[in-house]
Amino acid sequence: MTSDLDGNTRRLALRFAEELTSLSEAFVAREDTVHTIGLAVLCREHVLLIGPPGTAKTALFDRFTSMINATQFSYLLTRYTEPAELFGAIDVRSFQQDSVYRVNTAGMLPRAEIAFLDEVFHGSSAILNSLLTLINERVFHNGSEVEQAPLITLFGAANAIPEDELLLAFCDRFLFRSRLEYVPHDGVSDVLRLGWRAEQAVTRAGHRPMADAAGFSLTDLRILQAAVVEVDVEPIIDDLTKIILALRDEGVAFSDRRAVKAQKAIAAHALLAGRGRAEIEDLRVLTGLWTSPLDEDTIRTVVEVHGVPVHTPAQIIGLPDIRWEVSKIMTSSPSMGRTDLLAANRDLGHLLAQVRAHYPDAAAEQRSIGEAQARIESLLRQARNGDGDV
Repeated sequence: MTSDLDGNTRRLALRFAEELTSLSEAFVAREDTVHTIGLAVLCREHVLLIGPPGTAKTALFDRFTSMINATQFSYLLTRYTEPAELFGAIDVRSFQQDSVYRVNTAGMLPRAEIAFLDEVFHGSSAILNSLLTLINERVFHNGSEVEQAPLITLFGAANAIPEDELLLAFCDRFLFRSRLEYVPHDGVSDVLRLGWRAEQAVTRAGHRPMADAAGFSLTDLRILQAAVVEVDVEPIIDDLTKIILALRDEGVAFSDRRAVKAQKAIAAHALLAGRGRAEIEDLRVLTGLWTSPLDEDTIRTVVEVHGVPVHTPAQIIGLPDIRWEVSKIMTSSPSMGRTDLLAANRDLGHLLAQVRAHYPDAAAEQRSIGEAQARIESLLRQARNGDGDV
């Protein structure tokens, strides 16, 4: 299929894709994360990096912001972080001379184009409330004034998705998710070599190594951001609709808002391939738009079942393992609390999706999972009504 992008936009899109590829070569097993970051920036959406310390989350941010030469801000949040540490200290002169309360935002988060907040869910309610306005509306309420924020994308980093409902509402504002684990055994030697080169560069140059100074200009990036919404997504609407309905049938949390924004992610994926029209392969971005970590495998499975080529297929569980997992859940369910019961119910849904996708003739396993779900739901009803000891 020929692209209907104009020549300049197509060249810029392919060059941006090449820059992302070059950036990923500075890391081991981080190609998908770099690609996700690129999509987030093209969409002007936010990305959540999830993984333990030492998995290159901060390094990815540093190298990417250097690549596009953007104004950056980064900070590690703790439960004791004050709003002034992110948004700026009080402007004493304005307060003393004019009795006007405002903060000095120079060099702070409200002036950043790309931002990184490590342990993003550790912020106080005052910080999270201001962040919500900043990332949703790109404005910062500075006293009686409203400042327009140039924020393109906020990188949030965390070890895990929070369970608190209030934090989950904030978490949902991050459209893109990328999970970072420690590099597999066969990549450790590459980590050592690349890490040593980076340490040499730091020592020799006296600063953290950055990407190629030529990079990708913000002017060109803005052209691509405008081009995203011009991509024709109509060819994949029917497939996207079927997938979303299938996900909801499997109990996956995929809100209308997330479904609408998914079209922008799909369009950006097509643009990075140099196309002005979305195709079935662009739907693979759905695998990075999950809300709950428990839904990640189910989304990947459903997307694959609908004929979308997924770069990294989910591991297929064998029928004996599925039977064992169901038996384990049933054995332990009587002593579970409500939170564990909810998790078990979700796990059963994932197992059912696996069976339907890869073992459609395994009627006994499907029936067994259905019976287990009915038992879990009965226990949940008892817990809600206070009739049981769960």
